[in-house]
Amino acid sequence: MKHRNTHYFLWFIFFGVVSGLIYYVNHHQTIDSESTWLLVSGLLGLLFGADWLAGGKFSRWYDLIIGIIFAVAGLIGIGAGFHVNLLSGAPASFSNFISPTTFFGLSLAVLPSLVHAVLGFSSLNHAIRNK
Repeated sequence: MKHRNTHYFLWFIFFGVVSGLIYYVNHHQTIDSESTWLLVSGLLGLLFGADWLAGGKFSRWYDLIIGIIFAVAGLIGIGAGFHVNLLSGAPASFSNFISPTTFFGLSLAVLPSLVHAVLGFSSLNHAIRNK
């Protein structure tokens, strides 16, 4: 298994399935947007890297897009941890997607932001180094 596929497999299993199940069991059989993001993005990472899907040629674009989303969410959350509001100039039309605690459904709390940053920069690394 290639390093990229291992990355998304672990992302899907631990951050998607396991964390989603824990949330589901502990919150009256519902799943939050954070778990949904991690579950779906990990699964899509596996699918886009699969050889049977155009020989894995979509993986670079997927890694780039998901890497940017997660790295930005991570950096915004890390900045918020240091009381730097990077979203202060966001247009009011984005208020449904961006709040002081979430960025498009991804948590801006410190620990999730660190996880988002690592996952995002790892995905960007795969996008840059993909052959």
